[in-house]
Amino acid sequence: MIILKDVTKENWIDIIRLSSAEDQRNRVFEKTIASNCLSLAQASMEENWTAKAIYQNDTPIGFTMYGYSDELSGYEICRIMIDYKFQGNGYGKQALLLVIKEMGIQFKCDEIFITFVPENKIAKQLYVSVGFKDTGKVITAVEDELIFSLKSKNPLQQT
Repeated sequence: MIILKDVTKENWIDIIRLSSAEDQRNRVFEKTIASNCLSLAQASMEENWTAKAIYQNDTPIGFTMYGYSDELSGYEICRIMIDYKFQGNGYGKQALLLVIKEMGIQFKCDEIFITFVPENKIAKQLYVSVGFKDTGKVITAVEDELIFSLKSKNPLQQT
């Protein structure tokens, strides 16, 4: 079962050791996502972000960071990743749906943004599969990223 847990002094080292691909280990900027280490540093400096570890039962398998984005003027899933050793098992979709539900409960939001680099076709496929749609807009981060949105007439807690 996929669950979200707080990142604590007991598990933070396990979380920063996770990476999206074997050749991206120990990098501050992975090919298509910021590292978990950089994300935890950002979350500690910017109060808008919630950082959570993604667990499969008792095993840390991923990381997510979400909250209010001043740049997008809305709620955003800023980071979501599953370690390369655990990809291909449906954990990413389960985790994404769980994050969306948590955001709906925590923020009572009716729209969530997610951004990604255009070459990350796997991420795009995942986001579209749960209902995210292309806004037609781009945000400039480290690289230009596409902006997708998930909207609901009711807060997203039912997702």
